[in-house]
Amino acid sequence: MHDGSDNKVILSEKYFRPEDTKPQTRKIELLLPGSGMAFKLDHDEFETSNRKLKPALFHFLDDNAKPWSKRCDFVVFYVNGRAFHADCIEFKSKSLNADKIVPQLKAGACWVGTLKRTIEHYTGDKRRFKLRKFVFGENENPNAYLDANRQLNADPSVRYYHFDEVNGQPLASLQNSSVVEV
Repeated sequence: MHDGSDNKVILSEKYFRPEDTKPQTRKIELLLPGSGMAFKLDHDEFETSNRKLKPALFHFLDDNAKPWSKRCDFVVFYVNGRAFHADCIEFKSKSLNADKIVPQLKAGACWVGTLKRTIEHYTGDKRRFKLRKFVFGENENPNAYLDANRQLNADPSVRYYHFDEVNGQPLASLQNSSVVEV
């Protein structure tokens, strides 16, 4: 998705608003404290009409709402000091329904774990990743879904931010009380 050049990543995704006939593109720029890169694990069907785009990372999976086809939108890897970080991010334009968000972010975390074990197998490097999960959205009244720390009620490991709050911000400074070592 983005190679982390200039110590930032740009996450972009197409989406439809009810009044739109063509998809809109949402772009979020996040600053990185060091080296990093972003992967887009999910893609939208209407993106496949442009032949210049690369196929989705999981293009070989049947994406008909099967449990194995769930994945979050983005995973951003970066280095902060001597620590490796992986942040799983899901974009939501409407509802913060946990039935979709939680499994998608869990699948992203599993993908990070699998990638870490593959790297460890080939290189012998056993350093751990610090993993966090976020949902970025534009829900104007998210309080029914969130606790006092803006973590999802249904899964306190997921932190909510409005798109406007995160655009242009340092990714490492985003708060999430849940950090898992993978």
